[in-house]
Amino acid sequence: DRVVVDEQSALFQPGVTRNAALYCGWYSLATYIDAFNWQKGAVGYHIASSECSTLKKEGSQVWCKRMLENGAAATIGPVGEPYVDAFPPPDLFFAFLLGGKNLVESYFFSLPHLSWKMVLIGDPLYTPFADRRVR
Repeated sequence: DRVVVDEQSALFQPGVTRNAALYCGWYSLATYIDAFNWQKGAVGYHIASSECSTLKKEGSQVWCKRMLENGAAATIGPVGEPYVDAFPPPDLFFAFLLGGKNLVESYFFSLPHLSWKMVLIGDPLYTPFADRRVR
């Protein structure tokens, strides 16, 4: 097991990321790239507009829909244009999650502001790192 921080400008290519547990990416608008073999319980989100707008539309390639279909347990996405400052900063969101907070606490505590355009999908009480919870 290892952590990989990829700061390259190139997009992941299909099939190159094995055992992904946590993910945050940037802007491949409505064009999911099947680069991930999701670990059971994976949490991730993609920072792009309207990625949660067509969850029930057959053939939709938005990231939220495709991540869930391919095995991610939870994701965050907008139903319209929220602007980039509406997304939880990944360093905060994942720090809360890794620190033992549940999914909804991690989401809410890391939101820069409340936005009616943003959606959290997953069990709100999901706590993948509960053993790290500060007591």
